[in-house]
Order: sequence, then structure tokens, then C-alpha cells
Amino acid sequence: MLKLHEKMMALILLPALLTAAGADQPDFERYRVIVDRKPFGVAPPPAPVVVPPLTAEQSFARTLRMSGIWESPNGVRVAIIDANGNRSFFLGVGEMEEGIELVSADYTNEEAVLRKGAEMAVLKLSSGEIQPLTQEQQQARLTTDQAQRLSYAERRRERERQRQQPPPPPPQPLYTGEALEKHLQEYQMEVIRQGLPPLPIPLTEEMDNQLVAEGVLPPAE
Repeated sequence: MLKLHEKMMALILLPALLTAAGADQPDFERYRVIVDRKPFGVAPPPAPVVVPPLTAEQSFARTLRMSGIWESPNGVRVAIIDANGNRSFFLGVGEMEEGIELVSADYTNEEAVLRKGAEMAVLKLSSGEIQPLTQEQQQARLTTDQAQRLSYAERRRERERQRQQPPPPPPQPLYTGEALEKHLQEYQMEVIRQGLPPLPIPLTEEMDNQLVAEGVLPPAE
């Protein structure tokens, strides 16, 4: 009988206990407005990872040397010597040998940009200098080289189009027939008036009378 009484009391007190337990839990929603305003500021972003640039001794091109550059009908070509194995190869722009690609070549400045994997380096002909490129320099080079390749291709197309054009017709004479004869007569009159040697064109009677009337020629005896 006593156990039944205890069970009934527990059922009666259970809701009150649950309410009291809920009241002890903090209500963070009332502080949501303050938290959203970030009164303590915003955490700084993580510092970017700075990758030190490669040196010439660390570059894939450390054993390479540019030995020549010349222009061909298909564009600029470059001769490369690899001291590792004492071998040489010739590349045009966009061509690859042993995993090494010629990205661009500058005939005027005698330099070439090579790429192997994710690395790029500049080789100079006269000084033999090797200059590894950072990611920013690589992107700038690629953008500039793309524009130069398009410009070069456009110039080639324009030269080819001009070669295929038929030669222009010879210029048409300004005067023909009677108009040419009249023009030469008028020119002959001006030449004689200026005392210059006359053209091998005979004067008409009208032209002779005009020049006599102007006092340029003496009257006929």
C-alpha cells in the first residue's frame, strides 16, 4: 500500500520537477541581438601562406642553356642545351620535349619562357641568366604572351592575304585622245613662256600668234 502511495506522489511531482529543470537552463535567444552586433569585433582572417620564390639553383631550368633563337616561316624557334646528359633540342612556341614546353620566345630581347609542370622560368641568350617566375609573374607572362601570339597570328594572316591578292591594275592616264593633245599644247605654251626648252611638239598657227601677241616670240618676218 505504501509503494502505491509513493508512485502516485512521483507522478504528481514529475511535471513540477521538469518545469524547474527547464527554468535552470539559460535562454541565449535573449542575447542574440547583442551577439549579432559583434561587440568584440570580427576575428582576423588567417594569414596567407607565403611560398618563398624559387632560386635559379632550385629551378628545373638550372641545367638548361639557351644557345640560339631565330625566326622561321612558322614563328620563332629556340635551341636549348641541357647539361644533364649533354643533349640539345629545338622548340617552337607550344612545342614540348622531355616534359619541357616553350611557352613564348622574344626574338628582339633574345629570351625564352620555358615551363615544366607548374614551374616556369625565363632563359636569356646573351647572359645565360635563368630567372624562375612566381605565380603572379607566370600569370602576367601568360596573358602578355597570349596577346602577342594573337597579334603575330593576325599579322601572318594579313601578310598571307596580301600575297594572295592579285596585283593592282596600272593607273589609268588622266588624259587621252584630244584631251591629251590639248593638255600637251597648253603645257608647251607654259614652257615657252618660262624660257625653258620646248617639247618636241610643233606649234599650231593659233599658238604661234598667241605667243607673238604676248611678246614671247618675235613676229615672223
